[in-house]
Amino acid sequence: MIKIALYKDAVPEALAEQIIRMAVLYTSELGTDACPPEHPLYVISQIYLGFEVHAYLNAIGHPGGGHGELLVAFDDEQPGAPLGFLLYMPITNSVDSCGVNYGAVLKEYRGLGIFTALMRKMLSRYPLASLSCFVESVPLYEQLGFRVEVARSTQVQMTTDSNPGDQTMTVIDLSRLQGHPVVIQAHEDAVAKHGHAAIEQANNEASKRVDSLFKKTETYVRGRLLNSLTA
Repeated sequence: MIKIALYKDAVPEALAEQIIRMAVLYTSELGTDACPPEHPLYVISQIYLGFEVHAYLNAIGHPGGGHGELLVAFDDEQPGAPLGFLLYMPITNSVDSCGVNYGAVLKEYRGLGIFTALMRKMLSRYPLASLSCFVESVPLYEQLGFRVEVARSTQVQMTTDSNPGDQTMTVIDLSRLQGHPVVIQAHEDAVAKHGHAAIEQANNEASKRVDSLFKKTETYVRGRLLNSLTA
């Protein structure tokens, strides 16, 4: 039987490490650039995502941390092994609004309603929620009551709030990561393994992929909003 645990105070270190590993495992799904595993700099995307998830987890229960919360799905038969998680942050000056940071379920446990259960638990606490997802995931969130709002870079911004207005969610600044020793070393390792030419070609292909995702999202949202106006 699946059980969902809520963490709104400090997250146990061992659990935090498991959540970070799960997030990093699905970097292509969670990262806004959808970086594929075969990209020479994929490991750097994993490092960035891992640092970001760690920062949000570490802020839970700490003053100035934005009052973030973590939901984790466990199996009764494996109580110490998380099957999925949902990380979200309440909206400033609101008691019933939040924004989703990240969420994932292990592939071998997908299709069992675990992610839906996590989302419904969050919505029971914060009925007015917002998130961003790739076009392909829009139907999933629509089933949970979300509606298409705007295009946000490569993803579709969705909300359950009929009148969202201006909302502010605490965002952790990770701009300094670019100069972090771990990132620098990972880049040097990638160059040594693949060569400068391959890295440059891969980055050019990545830019084209992001541009394509951006256009795809813009076109999709424009069509959806137009259909809603003419319906």
